[in-house]
Parts: sequence; structure tokens; C-alpha cells
Amino acid sequence: MSGRKAKPPRLWFREDEGVWVILDRGKQIRTGCRRDDLQGSAQALETYIGAKHSTTIGATDPRVLAIADVLTAYEATKRPKSNDARAIDQHELLLIRLLDLNCFFGTKTVGDIKGQLCRDFVDWSTGKPNDNNKRAGIAPRATTVTDQTARRRLEDLRAAINAYHAEHVLNFVPKVILPEKTEGRQRWLTRNEAARLLGAALGYVWDAERGSWKRQDGHLVRRERWIISRRRPAARFILVGLYSARREETIRRTQWLATTTHPWMNLDAMIYQGRGAEERATKKRRPPARIANRLRPHLVRWRKIDAQRSAELRIAGIMKTGEEIRFVVNRMHDGKPLSGKIRSAWEGILADAGLGEDVVRHSLRHTAATWLMQQGTDRWQAAGWLGMTLEQLENGYGHHHPDFQEEAAEAFGGRR
Repeated sequence: MSGRKAKPPRLWFREDEGVWVILDRGKQIRTGCRRDDLQGSAQALETYIGAKHSTTIGATDPRVLAIADVLTAYEATKRPKSNDARAIDQHELLLIRLLDLNCFFGTKTVGDIKGQLCRDFVDWSTGKPNDNNKRAGIAPRATTVTDQTARRRLEDLRAAINAYHAEHVLNFVPKVILPEKTEGRQRWLTRNEAARLLGAALGYVWDAERGSWKRQDGHLVRRERWIISRRRPAARFILVGLYSARREETIRRTQWLATTTHPWMNLDAMIYQGRGAEERATKKRRPPARIANRLRPHLVRWRKIDAQRSAELRIAGIMKTGEEIRFVVNRMHDGKPLSGKIRSAWEGILADAGLGEDVVRHSLRHTAATWLMQQGTDRWQAAGWLGMTLEQLENGYGHHHPDFQEEAAEAFGGRR
């Protein structure tokens, strides 16, 4: 009886020391990389494997080719070739997904991939009991995710295998089975809900029982100053999201001054330039769009506020001479762009607004599209402004338009 197959080197995060380590046949090799240094830890693993182990890269037999090598090769092709912040952020997200795949598939070859193994991965990701995983000795996942997140990981695995096949031509390419894709969230806000969301971002608290803002001794209740200050970037984000329909990443990257590498606000022409001239075009369209009249006075006021804040930060020595606040949504204490997504502040805002977790940041885009349709806006103009195709607009939001199927519904009313 053959012995148990040894697992290949893989990354593991030591909670007690707060660093990534490489596990290899009972040994732990410390990378010196902290939790957020995913790129450094991945490069340390690649260097370790290259120095100690013979790679299977170049093999055309899927039964020999290690999935870990395929993932490593795929990551290398996706490394940013410039210092563009957006490309670096996207690469770090890819690293998170590839490390997740390696935790499950790292001991297997491409030839092992079958429908059942893909379903086992989904069960492992979502935390469902699975006898196959128990027999294989695969430890339960520390934190579970949804089946749609698992689907996204499997899409990366499929892309990695296809990229390898394009270079080395495998004898056969296994089919990666994905969980069924669910329809995206279409939660949109009423005018009242949008007002409550913005009010909560400004520090007010909604009283659900009375259906009005909470009062105490005849005065509106408002959160502490430090909470209000912490939520101010979210307040800007909400207004821009509602009246521009831009996605979260685009809003966070938008700058005040003209740039070829970021979205920016042209306040002279009142045009929101959704994509810098040198940025790569993607399926998620970001066309130039006229700034909504409801948003214009806010942008003009914020621009003046940020110019004044820039001068104050330079006097305080926080900013260098000649430096100024560049991003529309920025941190209040130093004027720098947000380091990541709006998460913790958003949760507190939802609680104070009396809204549920089904209201996500992308709901602002759904809301803008829905309001446009409810107002009877010309579909062609709305689609261009939103950065959608007419088909996408009709499928997702067309039923909100007052003319929706009107001719068909009235066709039975007249005499023949």
C-alpha cells in the first residue's frame, strides 16, 4: 500500500505571531509578512518553491501538473506593470482569491479536477458538512463565504487553467463546474429612505416607532462629534452615489483636478469624467456624464472646503508645500484617499437610519437608475448617462418606467 501523498508547500497565517508562514512537510518557514502583505507572502512562497522544489510548469499531462504551480504562474502574469493604485488593489484582491484556492486545491493536480471536487470546494467555502472533505483531512474553513464568492474563486481557477493551456497546450482541459449564478441585488431606496441614509451619515438617529428623527427635550438627537467626523466621507459618498450612479470604486478614486490615471470632476464644464485617458477600458463602462443639477452645488462647496483644508494641513505640517487634497471622498484628518471600502461606518449609518443589511453601497447605483426610470427619462439618454446598454437598462429597471408595456396592456381595451 502506497504511503500518503505529501502536501506541497503552502501559506498559512499564524494568528499568535501575526505573520504568514510556509508549511512544508511539518516545517514552518516564516516569511516575515504581516496579514495585509499578501503580495510579499505570495512572492516568498514562489521563491521558496523555486529554490527547493522541482516545478511542474511545462507539463502537458494534467495528471502531473500541480494546481499550485498553475495558480503561481497565473499570478505572475497578472502582476501590475506600473504603480497604478487601481491595478495594485485589483492584484491584491486576486492574491486573496488565489491563496484561498491554494488552501483547498494546493495538494492536487489539474487532472484531479472533476465536478464533485468543485462541489466539495463550494461546501468547504460555505461551511457545509462534506464527507469527502473529512476523508481527505481538509480542515474546516475558519470563516465561511457565500456560494457566489466560491463561484468567483472557481472562475479564477478556470482562468488560470485556460491561461496555462494557451501557453503549453494541455492534453485535455478539465471542466470547472460552477455553482448556479444568482441574480444580482436590485434593492433601491425610496426618497424617504435615501433622506434617512444621508441624515444618519450626518449624525442623526431615526426613530422607527415614531417615524421621525429621534428627539430629546425638544432637540434632535445627534451622535458625538468624532462619529460625525468619521462618517463625513460616507456622506459625500452617498450624495455622489445617488446623483451620479457611479460604482463605489470609481467614486473613491475620483479626483478634483484633471488627470489621465483617475476619474475626475470637471467643474468648469460640469462633466464627471468617469475614466482617465490612460486607464484601460473594461466591461464596466465609465463614460463621461453631465453632473446632475442636485449634485453641482455640493461639489462646488466641497471643492472650496477642501482648498481651505489643504491650506490648514500644510500649515500644520501634515501636507507638504504645494500639496493639496486631490480626492473628492477623502479622510478628514489628513485629506488622503480612503484606504479601502466604506465598511464599519456604513454599518453604523444603516443602524441609525433604521435600514436593513440588504441596503449595500451598490444600492445607490440601483436607486439612481430606478429614479431615472420612474421620472420617465428617455431610455437612450438614461442608458448613456448610467453607462449601461439599453438591454441592461430594460432588463434591470425598465419596469419602473411609466410607459412600461403600456401599449400592450391597453391593446385589449378598444373595439375591433
